[in-house]
Parts: sequence; C-alpha cells; structure tokens
Amino acid sequence: MRNRRIHIALLTSLLLLGTAAEAGDPGGNEIGRTTEKELNVVISSSFGKVVVEKGEPQKIIVGEALDEESRALTMDYSIRNRVGFLDINLNPDKEPADHKNGSFHFGDLKNSKWLLRFTDAMPIAFDIELGVAQGEFDLTGLQVKDFNLSCGASNVVVSFDELNTESMNELNVQCGVGKFEGRHLGNANFKRFRFEGGVGTATLDFSGAINSEVDVDVNVGMGLCTIIVPKEVGARVFYDESLVSRLDVEKDIRAVDETSYVSDNFKSASGRMNIRVETGFGSVKIRRPK
Repeated sequence: MRNRRIHIALLTSLLLLGTAAEAGDPGGNEIGRTTEKELNVVISSSFGKVVVEKGEPQKIIVGEALDEESRALTMDYSIRNRVGFLDINLNPDKEPADHKNGSFHFGDLKNSKWLLRFTDAMPIAFDIELGVAQGEFDLTGLQVKDFNLSCGASNVVVSFDELNTESMNELNVQCGVGKFEGRHLGNANFKRFRFEGGVGTATLDFSGAINSEVDVDVNVGMGLCTIIVPKEVGARVFYDESLVSRLDVEKDIRAVDETSYVSDNFKSASGRMNIRVETGFGSVKIRRPK
C-alpha cells in the first residue's frame, strides 16, 4: 500500500512538471501557448546580438543561444485578459568590456548572442531597446500589430519579406549612432512610418505592397539616409532646404515649389507616400529601384 502511494505521488509530480513545461517556465528558454489571443513583447539588450524570426505556432517564444557564453534567458511573463505580456532582458548583470581610448568596433560584440523565435499564431506588439548591440529582426510571417525600436550605437536590420497580415498604425525606429537597414518595408502594412537617425547611415527600402496612401516622416541629424520608393508608388515630398543639409531626388520626382516635390505618377498611383524630411547636417536621397 505504501509503495502504491509513492508511485501515485511520483506520477502526480511528473504530470505537474509536464504541465509547467508545456505552459512555459520564465526561468527557461521557452514558453508554451495557453489562453493568449495577442502578445506584447519588450526586448532589452545593452550589448551583444539579438536575432528575431518566426517560430512555432504553439510556442510563445523559443530562445536559442548562439554562443557558449549566453545563459538562460531572463524573462518575465504574465497573462491578463487573454493578453500575454513578455519582458526579455538579454544581459541584466553584465557590463561591456573597456576599450582603449574609448574606441569601439561592432566586431567586439561577443557576449549575449540570442535567436528568439516567436509564435505566428497571434498579433504581436514589439517594443525593443538596444544599447551597443547588433539586431536582425526578420518579421516575415509574424502578425506584427505594433513595432517600436530604439537603438543607441547599433547595427540593425529589419525586414518584412511577406505582407504583414496585421495593420500597424505606426512603425517607429529611432537610431543614435550606427547603421540601420529596413528591407521590404512596404510589406509592413503601416499607416505611418517614423524614422529618426543621429549619426550614421540608413537605408529605408519601401518595396513591397503599398496599395493605399501612407505617411513617412524622416528626421536625420548628421547622417546619410537613402529612401527607396517603388516605381509604381507615387511620392510627394515635403522638405525645407538649408545651407548645411541636402536632398537629392529621383528625376521623375519634380519640384513644385521651394518646399515640395511630386512624382509624375502621384495622381494615378494606387499606392502613395507622403514623405516629410527634416535634416540637421545630414543628407537624404530618394531613389527608385534599379
């Protein structure tokens, strides 16, 4: 009788452990899907590298270390009113190594390299903050309802290789120092895109599926920004020229007055972009794909 009770207790413990693993343990590297209908994700990385891409439908997140130095993910997760709230800190208790004379190279980023795969079964809002870090955000196949990215000294790529099935009111990117590349942003399905760059280079490629009228706000401090507008999309550009900044537009985008330009196909195009450009000491180029 005593042995039977022990066997029952062991079986119960194993079942409880299995249930906890399926629901997800914030101390581990994955969280299973339960009752959530949508997801809010906050990602913080002071330094290192983070890669985001589509994962399994039944897994809210699966984290995979890309090097031997990365440990278990630091995650806080809760569900309220069938909305999942996930907070990920990729390096909570590490400090970047000192560099002689204050110099820094992106090749020095050797700590905390993570691949994060998110469920494609529900809408996701991303709020991402990077310090001195590298980021590769392949949002192809994810249901992105909101995307906010803030970078310090970073090298970042954001891509939408397929049409986002969720509509975004705003897609916001803010970069301090470094390099930013947006690929197939026309597939992001946004109503307003905001980019703010400090020092560095940025390429904003809006190829994809722009079939309505959208707003694009670009503010460049001392950097160079290239905006690529698909040939079939109409463009209207608003820009206040100054002695220390420069705007260079494609030949089919013609000056209407001192502060605005309009493409030849703006009235006839089904997809249109209203582009507002502000620059300090920077330079902005508006190009068509070759």
